[in-house]
Amino acid sequence: MIGERDRISDAIYDWVGAAVFDEGRTDPVIWDHGDGPRPPPPFVSLEFTGTSTPGTPNYSPVDENGEQSIARSVRRALTMYGFGEGALDLLEAIKESIWKDKYMEMLAEKGLVIPQALDVTENPAARGTETEFSAHFDFFVSYMRETKERIGWIESAEITPSGLPMKKIKITSLKEEN
Repeated sequence: MIGERDRISDAIYDWVGAAVFDEGRTDPVIWDHGDGPRPPPPFVSLEFTGTSTPGTPNYSPVDENGEQSIARSVRRALTMYGFGEGALDLLEAIKESIWKDKYMEMLAEKGLVIPQALDVTENPAARGTETEFSAHFDFFVSYMRETKERIGWIESAEITPSGLPMKKIKITSLKEEN
């Protein structure tokens, strides 16, 4: 999972940057860092707001090395903000790009799908003595997270039944490794 957030961030950044460019705009796209530095408006800001792992994981059979792959669906919630003149229109255009083949393919190549996006909402805010034009919408990104687990194997076991007229039972398989 280390590096997963960076991979997802890069893919989303590429999609939003391409959608902004295709709208004929040059607004910078940044990741929100709280009260960190911001470019002057207009610009687009992205923020991760939550993660869930719906459903149950899929486990592969254990391979000859004692490893098992575990695949799990992950759903990340994000918020996209637009600041400056035309923020509402720009975010509506970006939201519409989600369902255009060009962008769907771009995201799919990176293993992502955007199954849902909520309404774009305008929310002008006072910033100093002026009103800042801004808008936002929430959306979700889904992808598969695959990890490996070293299960190992039991090399042998001896079972001695008690109370039965049997001898020892010996089971042999590969050796357990830690």
